[in-house]
Amino acid sequence: MNLTIAHLMQICQLVDKTIATVSKLCNYSEPYNFRYRKGTVIKIEKQLDFRIQRTYKTLQNALISLLNEKSFDDITVSELCEKAMIRRATFYKHFGDKYELFTFSIRELQEQFKEKNSLEYDTEDPKTFYVNMFDYSLQLVEQYNDIFKSMMSGSSSQMLFDILSNEIESDICEHLRQDVKNGTVIPAIPELIATMLTGSLVYTMKWWVMHEHSISRQELVQVCTSLIKFT
Repeated sequence: MNLTIAHLMQICQLVDKTIATVSKLCNYSEPYNFRYRKGTVIKIEKQLDFRIQRTYKTLQNALISLLNEKSFDDITVSELCEKAMIRRATFYKHFGDKYELFTFSIRELQEQFKEKNSLEYDTEDPKTFYVNMFDYSLQLVEQYNDIFKSMMSGSSSQMLFDILSNEIESDICEHLRQDVKNGTVIPAIPELIATMLTGSLVYTMKWWVMHEHSISRQELVQVCTSLIKFT
């Protein structure tokens, strides 16, 4: 094979492009790395630039939109990408599968609650945090009622509610530990209280959806307030 100068220049250009691409890949770090295994989600947080924020937001919106149309079981990554107008390669840079996107969406809702509640939290009455969380969760059920109905059906239902429960329980447990450090007396260890509160909340959400919101959100919050007693 006879190589001309033109051929050599083309080869050099190709090598340069390959090196540049490899360098970008080596320097690339995922802003969020999720893995859901045996009920545990591991997240590594890093700074998000605007483009990544926009990608996450469009994927979240795509997931919500599709959940209003079909069950989670029937949603594919290809549909999510088409709805969000991104490439599959972009999706897989940030999420391993649709379950990780679902987990991320739950965490985003939790962060919104924390930001709002941090301004309203009463250190003199620690139970306000848990009552507010209960109320916030029920507000989400009202807002996304059809999605909750969809989550309660299909083969993925148990896993979706496991993810939801794990995220809620983790948040509650973390907050309980902080309350104990601040001098709050609770009737059992934080892990046990967190499990009980999470179970009560998640099953109340399911019950409320199944019974078509037969009692008001305010009534449910009042019941929650009367049950949570910290000193």
